[in-house]
Amino acid sequence: MQTPTEPLSPAAHTTEGLDRSWGELGRPGGWWNGHERIQIAREVRSARGCPLCSARREALSPQWVDDQSHAVASDLSEPVVELIHRIATDPGRLSRRWFDEAMAGGMRPEELVEITSIIGVVTLADTLARALSQPERPLPGATPGEPHRQVVPETKTERAWVPTVEPGKAEGMLKMLYDQVEAEAGFVFNVARALTAVPEAVRDFFMAFIPNYSTHGDVRSGGLDRTQVELLASSTSAWNDCFY
Repeated sequence: MQTPTEPLSPAAHTTEGLDRSWGELGRPGGWWNGHERIQIAREVRSARGCPLCSARREALSPQWVDDQSHAVASDLSEPVVELIHRIATDPGRLSRRWFDEAMAGGMRPEELVEITSIIGVVTLADTLARALSQPERPLPGATPGEPHRQVVPETKTERAWVPTVEPGKAEGMLKMLYDQVEAEAGFVFNVARALTAVPEAVRDFFMAFIPNYSTHGDVRSGGLDRTQVELLASSTSAWNDCFY
């Protein structure tokens, strides 16, 4: 096997997509302001080395471990930190009961949706950096301003725990995002639907995701076709016990 003479680097369209999505982290979103969004990103990174999260993953049930504290890296409230750490480190065991308890504690579904999008963006960027033996991106500064906190009127709570917008009901930016996802993938998959209660969350996540999970552009000479991409993706998911 020939040893590469140059370090691996992502394709230009991958870097450009991540750059745009990363730049949005510090700006006010739909339901969290810029400072809060940066703090959410800090907690995503902190969760990876959190002793409590590690102990929970090893336990038969995460509820059995309650004698430790999270490795907190932000000024967010304890319920929000708990939610971020659970989604970031143990998503396969989230339950409807867990969701209902989070909502009963004062969390809005739209706030959870935006948190999930930020977790996705940070995870995409940091995983790519580790795969290429590159340092993690520094978090951007926070931009002043407040989120609009506007409920998307077309949302309905039907097939998912959170409200979603069906492709046929989407308008404006959300319709453009649906059209882009369908153009890239050939259909609108459930991950796209799951974030539609917050159009900014869809935009930010897929600006980072689509250029990473893409069949266009060379990876190496000749590139990868769709079958090869899916084989690598499904094998990696199985190795990581990805419940999706």
